[in-house]
Amino acid sequence: MKRNLRRNRKGMSIVISTIIIIAISITMAIAMSFWAMGIGDSLTKFEKLEFVTAYAGDTQVTYLGRACFQIFIQVKNTGTNTATINNIFLDNKPYNAASSRTPGGILAYQTGIYGVILQTGQALGGSVYLPVGGLWNSGDYVDLELETSAGRHYPYTVVLP
Repeated sequence: MKRNLRRNRKGMSIVISTIIIIAISITMAIAMSFWAMGIGDSLTKFEKLEFVTAYAGDTQVTYLGRACFQIFIQVKNTGTNTATINNIFLDNKPYNAASSRTPGGILAYQTGIYGVILQTGQALGGSVYLPVGGLWNSGDYVDLELETSAGRHYPYTVVLP
């Protein structure tokens, strides 16, 4: 008994094909309305800070009457949204908190970094000062981290000269 394969094949029913066409049409209409209202742009904005450079100066400087290491920082916002730098962390502690590395607390002061709003494509430079002695010595690694208002952290490691 030989079967005719052409007669046994079934196509897609009209109901199923109609449902698929309607679903595709609704999806395209929603996508076009998001695009037209600009909602798509606002949902895809993000901040992204990148360290252009971060290094400790070759020589010690005097800051507030103390010998200090000066760490130069330059960051750039390469994201599509503004970024606000809320805090600077040194070895996972806020720059103005007492630290186990320095018995008297961190003498760290930044210029031009804290609380600044970076627009898209904007770069920013500043400095952080760490006292010489205590436990901040030449050859030490300092984990530097910037925190933004969005709660994101951007780490970088610097070696003291």
